[in-house]
Amino acid sequence: MSRPSSLIFLAPLFVVAPALAQETQATAAARFSREFAATDLNKDGAWTKPEIAARLGRMRAGTKKPDPINVKRLTDLWFGRADLNKNGKVTEAEAQGLLAAVFQRYDANKDGRIGGGERAAAKSGVQGR
Repeated sequence: MSRPSSLIFLAPLFVVAPALAQETQATAAARFSREFAATDLNKDGAWTKPEIAARLGRMRAGTKKPDPINVKRLTDLWFGRADLNKNGKVTEAEAQGLLAAVFQRYDANKDGRIGGGERAAAKSGVQGR
């Protein structure tokens, strides 16, 4: 898989990544649901590009914040994947579907959990290693 595709696919993981090492798909989905509500700034039940860009813009990789060009690029790529009905909004159901696909992809041993090695593989995919 190319790096941009990995980034699109893994965007939901950025929100719940610390939890995935210990959680099942169900508990990760519950945590993501809380994050979805917090990121839905206008409380309309859907994410818009500005909302997800704001969330991604606040994230850090070590001590570095993402630059605005990459935030826009990742937001656009992620929306292209997540906005299934192409209405310019991503509902929680659409986002949860993408999270479930990500979870299943990286649960290599299919034990219902993302363990340390699986999480490392996901992180490596994002970083293009």
